[in-house]
Amino acid sequence: MNLNIVNIKNKEVEKFDFNFDDSIEINRKAISQVVKWQLSKRRSGTASTKNRAMVNASNKKPFKQKGTGNARAGSRTSPIWRGGGVIFGPTPKDWAINVPKKIKKLALMHTMLYKVKQKSLIVIDELNIESRKTKDFIALIKPLNLSNKVLIISDDSNDNMYLASRNLGNVKVIKSVGVNVYDLLNYKSILIDKKALSSLLERLK
Repeated sequence: MNLNIVNIKNKEVEKFDFNFDDSIEINRKAISQVVKWQLSKRRSGTASTKNRAMVNASNKKPFKQKGTGNARAGSRTSPIWRGGGVIFGPTPKDWAINVPKKIKKLALMHTMLYKVKQKSLIVIDELNIESRKTKDFIALIKPLNLSNKVLIISDDSNDNMYLASRNLGNVKVIKSVGVNVYDLLNYKSILIDKKALSSLLERLK
């Protein structure tokens, strides 16, 4: 499969051998599994409450058993009392799940292939930005006809692109080593330079 490489004016300049068979059926199960793995790792799992054994209070009987007109009570840590323990409350938990490396690589490869089939992945020869102004960045990428939610993948060490795009909530800039399944699916348009694409494909071998 060959991909068109365009310049910043959206004019085709060369071809790139993507080295994937476009007739392969997308493995949606592997992609779903990796997305669940990514989202589970984001969960802190720190929600915590105290049961009646953990509440710091005296074990003394609050009042005598009979003669007060109140319901019987044996401890101030009772869940039905204010300040008492919590019944079946949350406790710290690790939500992480295990996914084999082969499945992670397969999911990333098939997600890339899915984006290529959807024509949502644009390969650019180079992406050099001389200005740090957001308006200049928007004007620069306008000819590429990107959607309103863009993931930019570039291995260039130029910080201008990051500085110019950081005020845009719908644009994210990452390097090829940070490419993951969730981000590829979460953003409608993927803009990647030739150098980063070569590094990413080398990682998928």
